[in-house]
Formats: sequence, C-alpha cells, structure tokens
Amino acid sequence: MSIRYTALSEIGLKMNENQDGLFCAADGESGIFLVADGMGGHQDGAWASAAIVKKTSVWWDGYRASLSRPGFFGGVEELKKIFSEVNQEIYSGTKKGELCGSTLVALWVDHGAWAVFSCGDSRCYQGKGRWLKREFCQLTSDDVWENQQQMIAGLSEDEIKRNKNYGRLVRAVGVQPKFQCSVQSDSCKEETLFMLCSDGIYKYCPEEYLRKQAMEALQGRDLDQAAANIREQVLNNGAGDNLSLMLVLTGDDTGEARRGSNRRIKRKVWSWYE
Repeated sequence: MSIRYTALSEIGLKMNENQDGLFCAADGESGIFLVADGMGGHQDGAWASAAIVKKTSVWWDGYRASLSRPGFFGGVEELKKIFSEVNQEIYSGTKKGELCGSTLVALWVDHGAWAVFSCGDSRCYQGKGRWLKREFCQLTSDDVWENQQQMIAGLSEDEIKRNKNYGRLVRAVGVQPKFQCSVQSDSCKEETLFMLCSDGIYKYCPEEYLRKQAMEALQGRDLDQAAANIREQVLNNGAGDNLSLMLVLTGDDTGEARRGSNRRIKRKVWSWYE
C-alpha cells in the first residue's frame, strides 16, 4: 500500500498569528497525519497546538526506530496514550482562570487499515471511488454545543441557532484534566482520500467544493492542485481564520487497496474516555 500526502497551513487574511499546528509523516505502509487548531490568549493557542505536534513527532521518531513496531492496533493504543499525556501537559501548564487548548484531528494509517482521532471541531472527510461510483462524507462529528442532543432537546432550529452557546466547543485537548476523544477505524478496501482540516477551511469553503476537489484528486492523483484550489477558494471567501489542510491518499500503485493482513478489520466507531 502506498501513502501520498500534501499539506498547507497559513495565517489567513484577518489573524495576527497562525495558531494551527500540523504534523505529517509516512514510512513505507505506515503514516501519521495531524491537524491541531490552538485556542487561547496571546500565543497560548500556538503553544497548545505545538505541544501536540511535538509529542506526536517524538512518538513517530520512536516508532520508526523500533525494531518491533506495534502494528495497527498497537499504534492506536500508543497514540491514545500520547494524546492523553499532552492533554495533561497543556492542562497543567495553563494558569488558573485562563483558557488554553487545541482541537485535534489525527489519521493513523498502517498496512491497509486506518484510525481517525477527533477532539474539537477540526474535521476529517473521506473520499472513495471513481467515475460513477463516488462517495464523500464527513467522518468526524464536531464537538460543539448544538451537536449535544441533551442540550438542544425541545428547542426549535431557530432557537438553537440564536442560542449564545451555538458553535461553542464542548471538547478540546487541554481544557479538562481528563482527556476525551472520538475514535473510529476501518480497513482501506479501495483507494481512499482523507482530507483533514481546521475550521478555517470548511467555514469558508462549501462542502460541495471540497467534494469536487477530493473526487478530482482521486481521479488525477494531483493532491497539490486540489489543495491549491481549496486554498484559493478559502482566500476568495475572506479567510477569516487560520487555514490548515492536509490531503492523504492511500492505495497501491494500481489504485487498488491491499487485501491481506488487515482484511478482517470491521468499521468501528467509539468514544474514548481516559
């Protein structure tokens, strides 16, 4: 199985600094890809996202150097531990009464299987298929107030949108002593494109346009052009936030995903609480 990727991260048109953090790396049939959108006061958000990137980078260096790699599920468990540790690091390093944290969306790929970790409102989309049979969907669910059914029960759509809590994050790395995230996994049964991004991308780019670029990238395998097109669309629409985007294409050289060691992996979605 081959892994190809491209990434970009920019300050946007209305921000003073880029508080997003990215990490992407692949070695053979394994790879880790991550987008973290920091939040907090002056430089605090940048520090939080950088802490996630640094911790992941150190883990990846150790993974590559290991003579006995843990395999797909072992990698999932190790990453859960890494994210939990950096959650505690950020939480402990934040002054009382201040807000500092980061969203997290991460993709772990290993020998024909994938897992996506999500905490906050950065997203991962997935595109599969070609020509007449095309699929594009949002894999992750935003951890925001209006997506909590217990919070909006009995409210009309208009009341939900006018509520002061609309759009407020309910989960992020480093804002609570105990780490929580959503995890899902599956095998790559065919050539698959993953699109990871901060909200500075999808809030300024219609989902239909993201779908179009994902499908064109699958057909032509030009990840750089797809990323450039999305960037241009976001900038044309005002780019009011930092914009970070990562495109990851998995599959072998013929466009067929490998069948074999991870063939038995079934799609699984769960929430993980420390």
